[in-house]
Amino acid sequence: MRTEPRRDSLRNQMNTTAHILVTSLCDRDCPSCCNKQYDLNDVPYITDDELKQIKHVYLTGGEPFVYSNPCEIARKLRLTYKNIDSVIVYSNVHELYNYLMTGGELYCIDGITMSIKCEKDKSAFEHVAENPDVLLLPKNRLYVFPSFEDTECPDSIVKMNRQWQTVFTPAPNSIFRRL
Repeated sequence: MRTEPRRDSLRNQMNTTAHILVTSLCDRDCPSCCNKQYDLNDVPYITDDELKQIKHVYLTGGEPFVYSNPCEIARKLRLTYKNIDSVIVYSNVHELYNYLMTGGELYCIDGITMSIKCEKDKSAFEHVAENPDVLLLPKNRLYVFPSFEDTECPDSIVKMNRQWQTVFTPAPNSIFRRL
């Protein structure tokens, strides 16, 4: 079943959060990926008016650390929109690990929501969980999918068990847009 992303206007309700698709490209082909549940070309672009009212931004993809520069996007958003209180990036752990190991820097973001979906993610998390740049971010989360729930996690990263969603629905106080 394909669902359309919500197109709520900020004028109609008090949305404080924007999930912003910064790339549709991903190096994975997860069978239950929420991006397969709708046509990404139908996701509306975020407007200046919407960004002027948003408090929390989640940069998502695809895979942001491989196919975009989420920290630079966060920097530009923070320079332009002083109302933005936090910027979080969604990433698979293995791709985040590769980004960090090739000299990628973490700046202008408040946290990363990392996902462990396969063995290569679990192996990479051992290194990511010790990375001082990651540990300095105040709002990190780790999503673990079934069969990886035994993953050890430092106290500075909030661990959450996840299931694949069959229908993607943004939270009531949020919008889903693309950049």
